[in-house]
Formats: sequence, structure tokens, C-alpha cells
Amino acid sequence: MIPDWTPMRWPAAWKSASALELLEGTPINYLIGADAAIATQAEKSGLTVLQKEAKPEGIAVFEGIWPGIKIARFGALNAVSAGPTGAPWVDSNFWPVRLARARQPETPVWIRTKPDAQQGGAALPYIVAIADAALGGARWIIQLDETLAAAIAGRQPAALAIWQRIASTAGYFAARRAWTDYVPEAVVGVLSDFATAADEELLNLITRSGQQYRVIPNAIPNERFDPAALAGLRAIVLPGKDAPPPPIRAALMEFVSKGGLLIAGDAWGATPGAAPKDATHPRFTLFTLGSGSIAIAKTGQTDPYMLAEDSAILVSHRYDILRFWNGGAMTAYYSAAPDRRRALLQILFYADQPPEDASVRIAGAWRSARLSTLAQPGPQPVHTEQQEGAIEIHLPRVAQFAAIELEA
Repeated sequence: MIPDWTPMRWPAAWKSASALELLEGTPINYLIGADAAIATQAEKSGLTVLQKEAKPEGIAVFEGIWPGIKIARFGALNAVSAGPTGAPWVDSNFWPVRLARARQPETPVWIRTKPDAQQGGAALPYIVAIADAALGGARWIIQLDETLAAAIAGRQPAALAIWQRIASTAGYFAARRAWTDYVPEAVVGVLSDFATAADEELLNLITRSGQQYRVIPNAIPNERFDPAALAGLRAIVLPGKDAPPPPIRAALMEFVSKGGLLIAGDAWGATPGAAPKDATHPRFTLFTLGSGSIAIAKTGQTDPYMLAEDSAILVSHRYDILRFWNGGAMTAYYSAAPDRRRALLQILFYADQPPEDASVRIAGAWRSARLSTLAQPGPQPVHTEQQEGAIEIHLPRVAQFAAIELEA
């Protein structure tokens, strides 16, 4: 299990050690940047303190982005950016967290991001930042904007109310550390060394497309590619421009021969024994090999957006694990406990208004489902409609975050 840390950068406006009282009853147990006097008192209280220029030992820290619906650069003040589908564009740290944890599963991941200047001193952006990191098993280093930090230090009621919501959100995820041991349920695997911006962008876009995927790094230092990473998948996307080394190629050939689908660039080359398919695709040449198929790009793979969209079509939506209706601007992460008798669907809504009449279909023979939210952290039974090989759940109005715990 990932170590039990909830980090926070000590605000410059909290100049007295008496401000440590604000941490009482919160999950925050790791402070960054407190001065010597405050650090001494904090350590006496059982907190871990890190000096400003030091690097946390045994923790992967990366510079993230401020998550949320992206505001348009031009046009009306409340205009948002949207993708080709018309859906609002969401900035998220979810896919970098997934990549970091796939590369180093036992290493805690922290995200260091300053609050967005456009947030306006509200609780919502902080809640989204905490949940966006926690969705994939990471932690956002809690950092207050200067105005809010000063107001909290001055014990202003409105600011203290925001602080309580920040602390309770962090507490929700701190109390559920076991979720970090769950493994992603996936249809598609993305296999790459992720050495280029295009390969990383594919993870970003395949997340936005709603596909449930598994990150399979093939260049982990001091480790070798494990063919077991392909188990249970319907398809593998190989986005790199170079052909894979022979051991990986052999594992992929076996994966295809047993019924899988390989989506690769033209660098893959010829595949002995593969027979052309009658089906056509504007950007891929399709082959049959054993019980599976291979889709080879006709002119390379230069557009991550098209590759993400094509992968969903080539795999077919018939194999979707999740299907949402009226979800809006959201990210969903579906994972299962090691015993595979329990599963977890986490949903983060980025808009400031809860979606109306949202529902989700979840594949699998699940007997029961319980719903918890930030406002009601105690899991409560939720009505399910049993279908052939799946259940459907109609969600109540949920602000920001919901977790559905499933039992077989």
C-alpha cells in the first residue's frame, strides 16, 4: 500500500506556530516549507517537515497543471474551450498520474501545482485539485493562494468554511488508502516507452475519449517487459514510430493469435501468416492472424487525436466496460481489488453544477452497489437495474465526486 501521506505547503501568511491548530483533526501530516521555529513545533506534534529546497525521499513529485474546465483564451468571459466533439476541454493530471504509477507502482506520487489565479477564492477548485490527483492514487500538495491563506490565518468565517471543505476532501481520500491497491480494469492497453510528447498526448486523449485503458511502459529502468501485462485486454495500441524489440514483438504476436487486436504504425512491417481482411478502414490496413487481428497504419501515426478515436472504433463499443449518459465534463476511473470480487468506479465532475439525470452502465456480474460522495462519505446502497452481463445505475445529483463500490 502507498504510504499514508497527505502533504501541504506551509503558507507564508501563517507566520505563527499557533496556526498549527488549523491542522488538528485534518489528515495533513507532511509539511513543506515551514520555517525552523514552526518546523520544530510541528515535529513535536508528530508531523513530518521538509525544508523548502529538499526533495522528498522515496516520493515522485512532478509539476502538474491546475485541473478543471479550460477557459477559452478569447471570447466571452465565461466561454470555455471545447474539443472536436463539442464537449468542454478538461485539464487533468489523471493520465500523468497513471503513467507515473505504472512506471513505479510502489512509489507515492505527489503533484505540485499552484492555485489558479482565476479560481476566485472558492472551495470548488481546491476540491477538484485534490480529487483529480486522488482519482489515480496520487496526492496533490495542498497549497493555498495567498489571499485565502491570510483570511484563514485571520480566522475569517467564510475562509474557515473553505478550509474545512478542503480538509474534509483530503480526509475522504486519506481514509480510503486501500483504493490505491486496486488495479485498473481495462479493454485497451497502450504500450510505449512514452519518450515523445505525441505518445503522452495519446494517453491524454484516450482518457478524454472515455476508453478504459492500461498503461504498459516498455522502458522501465532495471526491469523487463512482462507479457502478463497484456492479460485480459481486447486490444493493444502501439503508438511508437519504431518497431518493438523482438521479445515484445513475439509477445504481441501471441496476444493477437489468441484473439487480441493490435493497432500499430507502419513501422511494424510485414507479419508472416497474416491474411488481409475484406473490411476496410481509411487509415488502417486490416489483417487476420490466428483468432485475432492486426491494424497497421497506412501512412504512420502522426495524430494522437485520430489514433485515440480510431482505437475506440477498431476495438468496437460492444466491449465497453463503462457507458455514461448525461455525464458532462468528467473523468471516470474503474479499478478492481486484487481478489476481483470487489470493484470501484470513481467519477469526478469538473463543472460547478451537478449533472442532471446522469447514469452509467457497468459491465460485469455485480450483485450490489454502494455510493459515497464527499458530502456523504458513508457508503449507501444505490438502486441498480440488472442487465445481461451488466448493471445500470442512475446517479443522484452529485457535486464533484462520487465513488461506486461494487461487490460480486
